[in-house]
Amino acid sequence: MDTPTPPLLPLSELAARCVRQSFAQSRLWFLHQLEPERAQHNILVRMVLQGEHLQTARLKRALDALSLRHPVLRACYRTAETGPEQCLAAPPSIALDYRDLGGLSASERRAVIERLLHDQQNTPFDLEAGPVMRACLLDLDAASQELIIVIHHIAFDGRSGEILLQDLAHYYDSEETGAPLPGRLQYADFAAWEPGYVTPRLIESEIVFWRDYLAGMPLQLEFDRRVRSEGPAQGGRHAFTIQAERVERLKRVSRHLRLPLFVTLTGLFQIWLHYLSGQHRFLVGTDVHGRDLPALQDIFGFFVNQLTLKCELEDELSLGELLARTRQAIRVAHGHRQLPFDLLVSHLAPQRKSDRSPLFQAKLNYQRDRFSIESLGAARLVSTQVIQDLAGFDLVLDLMHRHTSIEATLEYDRRLFSSDEIERFASLWQELLGQVDDLLEHSLSDLRSRLRGWDDTYLQQQQHAHLDQGRARLGNTRRRAISL
Repeated sequence: MDTPTPPLLPLSELAARCVRQSFAQSRLWFLHQLEPERAQHNILVRMVLQGEHLQTARLKRALDALSLRHPVLRACYRTAETGPEQCLAAPPSIALDYRDLGGLSASERRAVIERLLHDQQNTPFDLEAGPVMRACLLDLDAASQELIIVIHHIAFDGRSGEILLQDLAHYYDSEETGAPLPGRLQYADFAAWEPGYVTPRLIESEIVFWRDYLAGMPLQLEFDRRVRSEGPAQGGRHAFTIQAERVERLKRVSRHLRLPLFVTLTGLFQIWLHYLSGQHRFLVGTDVHGRDLPALQDIFGFFVNQLTLKCELEDELSLGELLARTRQAIRVAHGHRQLPFDLLVSHLAPQRKSDRSPLFQAKLNYQRDRFSIESLGAARLVSTQVIQDLAGFDLVLDLMHRHTSIEATLEYDRRLFSSDEIERFASLWQELLGQVDDLLEHSLSDLRSRLRGWDDTYLQQQQHAHLDQGRARLGNTRRRAISL
């Protein structure tokens, strides 16, 4: 008979000061210990603001209040005799860097911002000392600012981003100094409760399932026999937009096939990876939120688990059949999503490399835009961008569904791909999305031929464009007379 899961209740103030790390946190803590000088799990929340400028002192007070409201932001991490722990530090002062870029030209400002983003993303946090958040406020001109908040992934996920903005706006507008609300659950309560939910018995049964389910599947996705250069991964980023007309077409196809939009996007992502790699069988990953219980919805912290999806593509199957197979693979995997990813890796014991993710090297994430505030103080929030490192993956496609369009970011390892290749690959995927409703009866082998044809056309167009640019430059070149 299964032991009932204990209720999730707040710990006493004394007990909450030092608790175990969650399964999700211990995975990042392990990776941090291997390479403490790397910052591969820094997440940047970049906000563009218009209107009245934020006041630095008021913003600083709001950031400090935020760290008091959510103790996970000021936790310190260590390995004790009983295992990895997180312990509360004294209330910290959150670092806020202020820079006035108003005197620079537009190009100079862009260069400074790009350099700052690079530095912030690549400057590690000291997890043993804390805190795990810092910020930078940039004055751009009389009516424009950028606020960049950097948080370590060990205390942050997508839902936390929504809570972050809502609470930051609240504390900026109020005089409250921030403090944990009495009786409200915190991340430490979840971490202490988790072993009663993810029990040894559950872990054992899930390991049996995954070992059988993934038996015989290749654990490496290789892209066209490419050889990566030595050294750590070098992340590149290519952003593009899936326009409303194309999104509506994808939604119509999904409704026709009775599929969630995520399933359709995942199936097309797999076909695209098949074309790039030539492999018919491989694994891809996706993030799952890990907040299955209603009580977890409003807790700030890191709940994300990584889920492994099995991809088995056959030449004679039609696109419609492949999408149906994708739905079944996602259903099966989601039914076993409770097993923490790091436990799966440790039991399957694939060969580990510090610069490559185990099990799968390509990942697709899809979510609806949940950054819901419209302003910060009197400043209007124009846009929000979340930036994070590849963290050992070769390709990561992040899709954010905003109203009618989808904002896409394709992150890639520059040791494998050039920026021109990635732009070409993104164009190719967009072409597949744009014609999905006309391709449902076509087989995988036919889809592969279509992709090759679109690829050849793209390369020819690029070649012609380069020739035209060369002729234009030559025509604008002033010829000098040569005296003999």
